[in-house]
Amino acid sequence: GSDQYRGWFISSLIVSVATHDVAPFKNVVSHGWVLDEHGEQMHKSKGNGVDPTKIANVYGADILRLWVASVDYQQDVRIGENLIKQVADQYRKIRNTLKFISWNLVDYSPKEKVSEFAQVDQYILESLNLLVKNVVNDFDNYNFSDATSQIMTFMSTDLSSFYLDINKDVLYCEGKDSLRRKQVQTVLYRVGETLLALLNPILPFTMDEFNLNMPGERAKNPQYLDYPKAGPVNEEVLEEYIS
Repeated sequence: GSDQYRGWFISSLIVSVATHDVAPFKNVVSHGWVLDEHGEQMHKSKGNGVDPTKIANVYGADILRLWVASVDYQQDVRIGENLIKQVADQYRKIRNTLKFISWNLVDYSPKEKVSEFAQVDQYILESLNLLVKNVVNDFDNYNFSDATSQIMTFMSTDLSSFYLDINKDVLYCEGKDSLRRKQVQTVLYRVGETLLALLNPILPFTMDEFNLNMPGERAKNPQYLDYPKAGPVNEEVLEEYIS
């Protein structure tokens, strides 16, 4: 309970400062209570407890992890059947987007270098770079829900509803070796590799599967991959396309 951890926290702080003149920690991250979907505390007598094992068995562990990453843990959070179903819908959208990327890279080789890109390609790549910068900053500050929200927004708005949608004809109708198709595939490959690393701490089982379906030489497990680092964000590319 909150009274117990706060008591331990205060007592350890007082003793350490009194004896060593220094706090016994570098950072402190505290979270709220996990309540049922009606905002009530879980009690055996009420029968409103939520078993995470049952959720994982029905929906999969990654969906439970996605729920954890999506909530503002510094406040009291709610969990229940209806809330988990909403998270499952979000997960389905993520999975469908990743499927589209990997399926359209079946005949692509990362060794094929493309040096020229259309303006819309440059916009997406720069948006991806900005996403990495923001997500890494949020993770460094333990803002997991903000990081997850930004990834979801990028995948649903910039990718699914925009870039992937307008380039379906390019992927399906252009010649297999046409420059435009290779440009789009190269963008999809870079986006896929970045999302693979960004989402790996949140959806490890899904990213393991996605990793096996991406082209080129693969790491045995995404856990071996370095987390992506953002380069300087080219604001001119973003502003020029939007304007």
